[in-house]
Amino acid sequence: MTLLPVTAGVDGSAESSAAAHWAAEEAVRRGLRLRLVHGWGLSSPLEPVVDRAGDEQRRAQRLLRETRERLLERHPRLNVSLEAMADGPRAALLDASHDSELLVVGSRGLGALSGFLLGSVSGHLVGSTACPVVVVRSAPAGGPAPGGAEAEVVVGLKDPDRPQGAVLEFAFTAAAGRRLPLRIVYAGERDDAAVGAAVARWRAAHPQVVVVETAVAGSASPTLLSAASDAALIVLGRGPGRVGPVVHGLLHHARSPVAVVPHP
Repeated sequence: MTLLPVTAGVDGSAESSAAAHWAAEEAVRRGLRLRLVHGWGLSSPLEPVVDRAGDEQRRAQRLLRETRERLLERHPRLNVSLEAMADGPRAALLDASHDSELLVVGSRGLGALSGFLLGSVSGHLVGSTACPVVVVRSAPAGGPAPGGAEAEVVVGLKDPDRPQGAVLEFAFTAAAGRRLPLRIVYAGERDDAAVGAAVARWRAAHPQVVVVETAVAGSASPTLLSAASDAALIVLGRGPGRVGPVVHGLLHHARSPVAVVPHP
């Protein structure tokens, strides 16, 4: 069986650099190849196509090589491949998602996703990829990054009566790989017993994971933001072709990396 790579979008920003480093660590953790992708396109049809395309291609290759060199300083045995695509960032990453285990991109935060996720590209990309997407912020200036000594992986449970298998499997696997506790958060009218019953199958499959189940009566976004204030990773699900308000809120306001996992 061919193993799919962890893919990271690279655009030269501090945010995409943080995403590339996060993706490299994840690739090492999973024993997978890391693929760095840069999508470029002409900004105007009136520009000299041949000369401009050559400049963009050379810039893209240089950016990818420099990023690879920095990653290999920290992970010298990492297998890294490079891809520069002329279809533009959104098309490049959407195409790459079809043969990736995971897609990692950078976020500027405060509602503005940078580089590959600028403007309308953000919702389209996170809502349309064929694989899970992890959105990573750059480290805050003058302050610690989230995910300290007491960090957990946090997953949002939308409906205890219909647990999302792909989302829970991703969260349990992430917690197991990091050797961290997994906090399962449900905001609604059901109690901890209902949450426990919903995830019993995954607890049995991952006995090494310490699980904390939290059921809170309240709105999902603020409940998850509070529970995941120092999370190593936040895991959320999204249905086909859409990003709901909870995912939207966490992508805009969470300090921690956010994994958005598609499910039927």
